[in-house]
Amino acid sequence: MQSIAIRELRNNPSNLTHSLEQNEYVFITKHGKPIGVAVPLTNENLSFGLTRATALQAWRNGDISLGKMAELLEVGKEELRGIIADMNLPLIDTDEQDAVAEAMQLLGN
Repeated sequence: MQSIAIRELRNNPSNLTHSLEQNEYVFITKHGKPIGVAVPLTNENLSFGLTRATALQAWRNGDISLGKMAELLEVGKEELRGIIADMNLPLIDTDEQDAVAEAMQLLGN
């Protein structure tokens, strides 16, 4: 793992380019604190990582439901809830019909 400061990135972008060409990810820092990460655009990263990151951000923004996110990530809702809990993210599923249906299912009705 490498890190590069915003100032260094501005003054010498080839350092970042070199790391990405070596298939390394790089933390981008500001005042010594990570603010982002640059990853190589490999087929694997594009097909797996970016899909997950995009789905997570869309869910956080309220653009898609938990169910749609689970569908995009090809996991069950229960597994997705576990993933979200592991990430210490608040879990609020605003789809009332889904919540009622799942509660009924859990109650065996």
